[in-house]
Amino acid sequence: MKTILLLILSLAVVSTTAQNAKEVTSFDKEYKYELYRPYPAEYRDKSLTKAPKGYKPFYMSHLARHGSRWHSGVKTYQYPLNILNAADKAGELTQLGKRYLNDLRIIVADAENRDGELSPLGFEQHRSVAERMVKNFPEIFHKNCYIDCRSTTVQRCILSMASAVRQISRMVPTSNIRMESSDGNTYLKAYAGLNTVKQDARGLSDSLHYAYMPDINPFLNRIFTKPQQGIDHKKFAHYSFLMGAILGSTPIAEVPNLDYIFTEEERAGMWRASNIRRYALTGPSKPFGKVIVSGIYPFVENFITTADRAIAQGDEQATLRFAHDVTVIPFAAILGIKCADTVTDDWANVSYKWRINEVTPMGANIQVIFYRSKRSDEILVKILHNEREQIIDNNIATPVESVYYRWSDIRNYLLSQIK
Repeated sequence: MKTILLLILSLAVVSTTAQNAKEVTSFDKEYKYELYRPYPAEYRDKSLTKAPKGYKPFYMSHLARHGSRWHSGVKTYQYPLNILNAADKAGELTQLGKRYLNDLRIIVADAENRDGELSPLGFEQHRSVAERMVKNFPEIFHKNCYIDCRSTTVQRCILSMASAVRQISRMVPTSNIRMESSDGNTYLKAYAGLNTVKQDARGLSDSLHYAYMPDINPFLNRIFTKPQQGIDHKKFAHYSFLMGAILGSTPIAEVPNLDYIFTEEERAGMWRASNIRRYALTGPSKPFGKVIVSGIYPFVENFITTADRAIAQGDEQATLRFAHDVTVIPFAAILGIKCADTVTDDWANVSYKWRINEVTPMGANIQVIFYRSKRSDEILVKILHNEREQIIDNNIATPVESVYYRWSDIRNYLLSQIK
């Protein structure tokens, strides 16, 4: 594996095509928040394509990532803080470094005892998504609807589910809603594939991350008055990037941003390197993607089973599930959602096609809406990713009309993938 890594990294250095700040910001004005990007509700389709004549929605199958949260793991906050505190004690911080330290202390204090917890913004994200679901599909969320809701046992997922359910109950007070948070819902975790290749995938992703990081010496020189010995400079820069990224999910009035610690060019480079790392570790990459995506197979089975039951029995109008990025990423890939299904080992250019902040921002969701007509036995579906209608890969299915597909085509494709 080490030989393969060395070969990959040597080719990366030769073939690197730099993405400057202008190119990166053209992707997404909030790219700097990376995996922690707050839900982009403003990008949703504000008007949805009308269904084919005679077809009406009757069922929704839904998967969501929890909403915005604080960082998981105190180390993410403590690592850069400890380094800055030590440098300050030694009198080795510039004025900019002292400003960063002061702001970081505020950020760390705000995060105290909130390890990985859902933020107020995260709660609001799922409330607003649920509100729009009810408004967009009143035929599904009618007065006697039955909604089955499941989440992992992680607190932020439970509260995300509770926020959505609370909003639906307000809008449809006579709805019948079942909630469950259980370790028995193993299909929501989707870790199996990643765990199979974890050691090699993490080794590759970490190596790529460091290989593609921009020159951080100018950043260090702006923070410290002299070189810092005995610390991992790239790790410090990465964690500093993450400190700025989390502020999108846990806003603090006293610290609106940390944009001043990096130049726009440096921040774009930090994002790109981190995005490559995320793709290699959790995305559908050539080296490990097939195995990683296989972790979603149990969820796909559940997705098909619940849909078939809803179609046959008609007594369940919506199945809502609340999980994590590692569940949303492979499901979006296997469904053929354009921003999520790129398979490549062209690390230098992957960020033009696959961007973590677009695939799975905080509160990311996939809604599959099922339609039926009295004139036909054919069930149609429409797929929304973060509330935007999707044209999926033609190798999976071709549309019957616009963004509407035969459920039988998508179902058969998914079954062929998980055999």
